[in-house]
Amino acid sequence: MMKTRAMLLLGAALTLASASQGSAGTVSPTLLERAKRNDQSAVGVIVRFKFANDARGRGLFKSARAQLQSRIQQLGPAAGFINQAVNSGKVTQLWLDQSIFLPMTPVQARALATLPFVDAVFENFRVQVPRAVALSAASAPAGTPWHLQKVGAPQAWAAGFKGQNVRIGHLDTGIDPNHPELAGKLAAFAEFNADGDRVQSQPHDTVQHGTHTAGLLVGDKVGVAPQAKLISALVLPNNEGTFAQVIAGMQYVLDPDNNADTDDGADVVNMSLGIAGTYDEFIVPVQNMLKAGVVPVFAIGNFGPGPSTTGSPGNLPDAIGVGAVDQNGQVAPFSSRGPVAWQGKINGVFVKPDIAAPGVEITSTFPNGGYGALSGSSQASPIAAGAVALLLSAKPGTGVDAIKNALFSSASNAGSKNNNVGYGLISVPGALGKLGVNVGGAQPAPQPQPAPQPQPAPQPQPAPQPQPAPQPQPAPQPQPAPQPQPAPQPQPAPQPQPAPQPAPAQPTGPAGYELCAVEGQACNFTGKRDAAFGTAGKYLTGVGTNGFNCTVQEWGRDPAPGLRKGCFIKPVAGQPAPAPKPAPAPKPAPAPSTGKKPKVLLVDDDMGQGKDVTAALRDAIKANAAAGGAFVWNVQANGPVTLAEMQKADIVVWATGEQYQNTLTAQDQSTLRQYLSGGGRLLVTGQDIGYDIGQSAFYREILKVRFVADSSGTPKFVTRGQFGNTAFTLNAEGSAGNQLYPDVIADLNGSQVVASWGSANATAGTISAQSIRVDPNKKRAQQKVQDPRGLVEELATNVIKGILGQVFGGQKQTQRPRVTAQNAGENAGAIVINDVGKYSTVTMGFGMEGLTPNSRNLLMKTAFDWLMK
Repeated sequence: MMKTRAMLLLGAALTLASASQGSAGTVSPTLLERAKRNDQSAVGVIVRFKFANDARGRGLFKSARAQLQSRIQQLGPAAGFINQAVNSGKVTQLWLDQSIFLPMTPVQARALATLPFVDAVFENFRVQVPRAVALSAASAPAGTPWHLQKVGAPQAWAAGFKGQNVRIGHLDTGIDPNHPELAGKLAAFAEFNADGDRVQSQPHDTVQHGTHTAGLLVGDKVGVAPQAKLISALVLPNNEGTFAQVIAGMQYVLDPDNNADTDDGADVVNMSLGIAGTYDEFIVPVQNMLKAGVVPVFAIGNFGPGPSTTGSPGNLPDAIGVGAVDQNGQVAPFSSRGPVAWQGKINGVFVKPDIAAPGVEITSTFPNGGYGALSGSSQASPIAAGAVALLLSAKPGTGVDAIKNALFSSASNAGSKNNNVGYGLISVPGALGKLGVNVGGAQPAPQPQPAPQPQPAPQPQPAPQPQPAPQPQPAPQPQPAPQPQPAPQPQPAPQPQPAPQPAPAQPTGPAGYELCAVEGQACNFTGKRDAAFGTAGKYLTGVGTNGFNCTVQEWGRDPAPGLRKGCFIKPVAGQPAPAPKPAPAPKPAPAPSTGKKPKVLLVDDDMGQGKDVTAALRDAIKANAAAGGAFVWNVQANGPVTLAEMQKADIVVWATGEQYQNTLTAQDQSTLRQYLSGGGRLLVTGQDIGYDIGQSAFYREILKVRFVADSSGTPKFVTRGQFGNTAFTLNAEGSAGNQLYPDVIADLNGSQVVASWGSANATAGTISAQSIRVDPNKKRAQQKVQDPRGLVEELATNVIKGILGQVFGGQKQTQRPRVTAQNAGENAGAIVINDVGKYSTVTMGFGMEGLTPNSRNLLMKTAFDWLMK
């Protein structure tokens, strides 16, 4: 990324959540460049504020409005021009995004970003409707259209579930409410201009796209949920709008009467719109939509068939991104594919789309009573959103996560996810069954899916068309993407697809610069580089730090509209070229390995608590995994990892971060048992796993580890035996610094201790503290003091209060452990290895994120070498 995003990736500021509340906000690269030139011309700007928006349900709407007002009032004399704009009515309040839109100069924008409660300042970029791949006139369908039969909608209707009492948010080019199929279906309508201000108008469609998607949602003959109601926002006049327009429309469909005390908003929102690439700007509004309990269903984009071609906001990890399939259940050539790499406020590589729905030659309503056939993920998305409406009409009040699980687990891929169609073609009867509703009748037969795309190594993307596709997820990080599969079986008579466009010319750069990435890709490098974006003599220039995304949004404006652009870099003048990395320190002779680098799956199970383990472990895993063979599964975003995903990897690394409860759930333990029974290799790392599940059969009988004490009392451990003889220290500068309760563990039933706390052969009797740093989490600290698993003596009340009053990294408090005579002579282990059976495990009593990058890399290599021996 450019400077703005690099700031979030260095040192202690790995994620937005870890940045100091007193830190300045970020400025988009183009605004910053113009400010440096003292540009005083006005430009439309979004100013996003920092505030804690933890409310849930409709209460979030009132909380967000109140906090936004408070932030505006806090600006005071330091931003008099904003107050003037507020008083003159030139400010649009985008409470769903925690932001405001107003015109200001780049110089003013740069100054505003220095305020401690400003999160980001960026230009009001363009958003579009995905290009229709096919367009033709059509007549009213005779009988039930194939797209409805394909997803099993008629079975739900026959059981009485037609979307009744469900409201669907519809953000598009407008709607013709007078179409016979849409009569009486429109509950509310509003139009918004490019500044996000409401425009007084009667319901209408500026083209035909919005009426077509509306028909697929609620049409009498062509719609999935014919008895649902629409709340429609015209935010893309003539197929194009702005970020402010879209956010204004999102908050309108959630609260159309602008009164948080009334319940008149959407239950599910369809957005057949977006923009190619990953856009952090969509994260906050979508997260707030989820907090409000509204299901986000967004098109994945029409940028296929290449890998890594998804669009935002559909490629956000938490949104339901929808791809398109044809009548045979085969992925459409135009449908965008994953994986998607997010870097910045979200970090990770994610499998996308999430699900698929019919999207090739779909007949639906056109304005003025007509019909037409369109192809695209724009058509697949409303079919999926309509399916959600059927589920909600059958089970009112069902939460977002339950809806996702029902859709994902019942789709045609039987719980397996790939980067072509996600979990596969949706099944309405199957999803209803997962919610405990049996509608009877045959469910749509699962369709054969094409082989998933190969490993998610970023590949050159096709020329990005001015085509928005909503879809979610983060930075070059390991992500669980499907492994290469055998060639797909012959497919039954596929329909003719549009002829592929000829490959556009390669972008050309300024003299002295070399091409780093084409538009839509990531430009990756280490250190600083002079950077340029554009082609054929039309460029924006700046300085990049540790890589950046090659997108118009990243740079703030388009220097060469309509042309295929690239990002170009060269060394910064006057700075020495980066020195080559020193060779790794000699490794203490571990057990001989096969020499083969493994495919590795990182299971990120930190559940969003504390430091992000993916950001911390990514580089060490990539350095020691096969090329293109490092993937990540984020449990918080994707739900429990499946057995099928684990079986694709040579090694599974399971990291629990700062979780101290539910570190490995009963379901996780069951899946891991199955994985290991097939000869799997597992590395488990986390400071409270033993504390949480140390008495479980899985921990003692499968991992063959005995939990001795809740904390080591020292940050130092020393390896021995098959892991060589090397000293390591937790919480050193450059680490995550989050290790407070490293478990003391011992060997059991044939396993071996290969690292001990304090010294190579330490015993449990040497443990002399309950936590190695004062715990800033008061709830956790108090629970551990009272919990017998903490193995601590009761402390005087004043000592407890002193502990809870400390800040992280402050004065250490010594607490005597209750180590019994029975276990005082046991090994004070930090790492236990086990290869007694047909599988192999490495159990670490600490989180590897607590090591420095060099130490992390060294220990990861040692562990991988032993597991692969």
